Amino acid sequence: MTRLAVPLALALAAASPAFATEIGGEWHLVGFEGQRAPAPLSITFTTGGKLSGKAPCNSYFGSYQATLPEISFSPLGATRMACDKLDVETAYFQALQAMTNAEVTDEHLFLIGPEGRVLEFSRTEEDENCFTCGD
Repeated sequence: MTRLAVPLALALAAASPAFATEIGGEWHLVGFEGQRAPAPLSITFTTGGKLSGKAPCNSYFGSYQATLPEISFSPLGATRMACDKLDVETAYFQALQAMTNAEVTDEHLFLIGPEGRVLEFSRTEEDENCFTCGD
């Protein structure tokens, strides 16, 4: 390998895969734009830029691209079940699609969008801590 090829290979390896390792796995929504999560919602990031999750009514799926701290999401696909929390699910899908940055701190994932919009996730389903929620 030439001198230029080694640093280039290391730079390419450090971009998205490191971020996928950091955010990889399942996350549970604890904060939704400054309020506690209105319903159980989750997202799972897998290697290869794929994501899936569970919303109040439907399962969903899509893909993402990320190079810290930037993140973007493809249009999401979802099953088509109706329930009484469909408005919450629709608002969540719209908010998720708008997110442009991501940060991981203390087992919490913060997806941040325009105008300070924030979705806060925790690694644990029962996490009572919500750093972005007003009390």
